Amino acid sequence: MLQLAVHNKKNVYYYRASSLQLFRPITLTGSITPILSGTGLAVIQGSFRINIFVVMLAASLLVQSATNLFNDFYDFRYGQDHDKWTADVSEAHGPAHHIVPYIAVTMLGFAVLLGIWLAMQSTFWIIPVGVASIIFGYLYSAGPHPLCGVGLGETVAFTFLGPVVTILSYVVQGYSLDLTITAVSLPFAFVIASMILTNNIRDIKKDHTFRNTLATLLGRKYAIHLLNILLTLPYLTVLVLIMADTVPSSSGIVLLALPAAIRLRWSFRKGSPRADELSGMKWAAWHHWAFGLLFALGIWL
Repeated sequence: MLQLAVHNKKNVYYYRASSLQLFRPITLTGSITPILSGTGLAVIQGSFRINIFVVMLAASLLVQSATNLFNDFYDFRYGQDHDKWTADVSEAHGPAHHIVPYIAVTMLGFAVLLGIWLAMQSTFWIIPVGVASIIFGYLYSAGPHPLCGVGLGETVAFTFLGPVVTILSYVVQGYSLDLTITAVSLPFAFVIASMILTNNIRDIKKDHTFRNTLATLLGRKYAIHLLNILLTLPYLTVLVLIMADTVPSSSGIVLLALPAAIRLRWSFRKGSPRADELSGMKWAAWHHWAFGLLFALGIWL
């Protein structure tokens, strides 16, 4: 394992890509689309406050971005992804490695302030749920046994970027938790879990020697079987919700995202070249964007 004294003046590392890339903007749909959908369901019910929507969105993006920062910080600290960092300042476009946690903590501080305001506007249940989101976001990558390294990465994402954020975006608009919003949150849980699993299948060989992701625990064959299930369930769930008249029939527009799901699965076909497996994560991200935005659009329509 690569041991790095990143805070030593003789060995300071900097992020090679831009600071914006450090926040992993393509993954932020994990917060954006569930909030759009939960708020859309509130609009259907007849109540909508745009200021609450904007603050909820900002707070969630801050928490998820901070989680991404912690993830890159600890991955490098534990000897992973060192190609993303350089000791040569002339090659760097982002911050120094030891600065990253301070940026993340600052973002979480702003998220807490926004969460307190939201609680004052709606319900104080937001505070313990928000605190739990921050704690699990940190423990996802940090600590002696990061959750992503003991097979719980998909579970954390499934929970907090599925039911939690979708339900909160609905509740802060003045509604109570019910089966309708819980059911609407499930497609997002399946899709984000498929995204995390895709990443872990791609990295099985790299991860196998030092951590146990769900993919390494299951093995490539069964991990791909699980990926098939996670890519199928979101569409089946939406169709059931439409038939139950829980969401409008226009939500069927999510079927336009199917080509991205099929292309994602094709990346992990038997005998697929490594280049296709590496592109699988890109297709997982595009699938999440396409499915989430189309589902949200269907609800708002």
